[in-house]
Amino acid sequence: MSSCPNEGTSGPTVPPRAAGICVGQTLLSSSSAYSIMQFIGEGYFGRVARCVNRRTNETVAVKILKKDTNSDHNTENEVTILKLISVLNPDQCNLVRFFETFQHLGHKCLAFEMLELDLYHLILQMGNKPMLLLGIRPIAKQLLVALDALKSLGVLHTDIKPDNIMIVNKREMRIKLIDFGLAVLASQVQPGYIVQPMGYRAPEVSLGLPFTEAIDVWGVGCVLAFLYLADNVFSVTCEYQMMRGIVELLGQPEDRLLLAGQYAERFFIQEEAAEGKTWRLMTAEEYSFENSTTVERWRSSFVQPKSLDGLVDMYAQKNAEHADRLAFVDLLKRLLRLDGDRRISASEALQRPFITRSHLSTECFTPSKLTSTCCSEENSDERLDTALGYEADQEGSDSVFEPIAYRPSMTPELSDPSNNLQERFHRFFRGIKNSLFCCVSPMVEYENSLS
Repeated sequence: MSSCPNEGTSGPTVPPRAAGICVGQTLLSSSSAYSIMQFIGEGYFGRVARCVNRRTNETVAVKILKKDTNSDHNTENEVTILKLISVLNPDQCNLVRFFETFQHLGHKCLAFEMLELDLYHLILQMGNKPMLLLGIRPIAKQLLVALDALKSLGVLHTDIKPDNIMIVNKREMRIKLIDFGLAVLASQVQPGYIVQPMGYRAPEVSLGLPFTEAIDVWGVGCVLAFLYLADNVFSVTCEYQMMRGIVELLGQPEDRLLLAGQYAERFFIQEEAAEGKTWRLMTAEEYSFENSTTVERWRSSFVQPKSLDGLVDMYAQKNAEHADRLAFVDLLKRLLRLDGDRRISASEALQRPFITRSHLSTECFTPSKLTSTCCSEENSDERLDTALGYEADQEGSDSVFEPIAYRPSMTPELSDPSNNLQERFHRFFRGIKNSLFCCVSPMVEYENSLS
């Protein structure tokens, strides 16, 4: 956490690797011994190793921190936060499980449960395809549950991003929030601190305003947009382009916020107008001159809409999808409110229609019987997961065609009893059961199957 608004674009230099620690070595704590199998990550504060706990034969992740007195404060802060949140159930609150901390050859080590894949690399593995709302919904719910639990302890994560959200179970899309190295207590927050990664940073932080746990809610909004777009919604490499993207998509922060912000004049200019003084965003040239820096060009894989409402019609869709996308965008608008004091809380967001699915039908359709029954939301979720192939034992297994949530308004053709509904359902889900991540092709394939 920094109190200075100026940031380098290249990032800090990665420190040298810990001398004397290598694959095959055993890390000893007071209660366990961890054999290093391989190093799986490296960052500014140290390395992460996949290890086997020789006492339990369990695979764990051990974060091995570098020897550096400058990082001692950050290390102690992380341990303090981890011990504080240990009172929470990590599985119910969707937080990484922390086992212990110990010293090895002068290096502080932190042992966690082993989690294999983060959301950023999941999207990469899927060929940078947008995720269906069916997959985004459980992720959103679990993140909001995690933030609500952290808020109950007065903890701000401050580093919400796809890289720090790990998948526990891919088929059920169960996730956990990791990396509390930059977490801070709400009681210790001071205006002017610069926290959060670029592109996921709340406006109040960039402007130098007081901030609360609401900054993590903003981070969740950016993560959900990332999953929907398969790209960052705001620039992650240039502070000016990040602010420009926020203004173009969400509007300009109110004058009262700009007047109160310590760093507002880094991005905005106050000018005289007929109605009095007004604020406007600097041009790239003005920003470069005023801040003695270069504005990087923002390269995005999508054409940014003029507002969040433009996300609704970004992909091909059917009637039932439209209602879900409206609910999704409604949630995004509340998560990404410019004024942190007016932004929705995690507990409030959990009650929004996109999470509760109150806007969707709970009727279930059984193709094999051509009958309708009523099922609970939980069972509906399970059946929808099954329809996508999560629970299929074998590829192509007919188990994916068990009862699913059926909405009569899905297409006009499906509401016509004269059609062969069973065959149409089989063809529809055969096209999407192996892919959660294509927002377009399943519907295109379905339309082609009807022609």
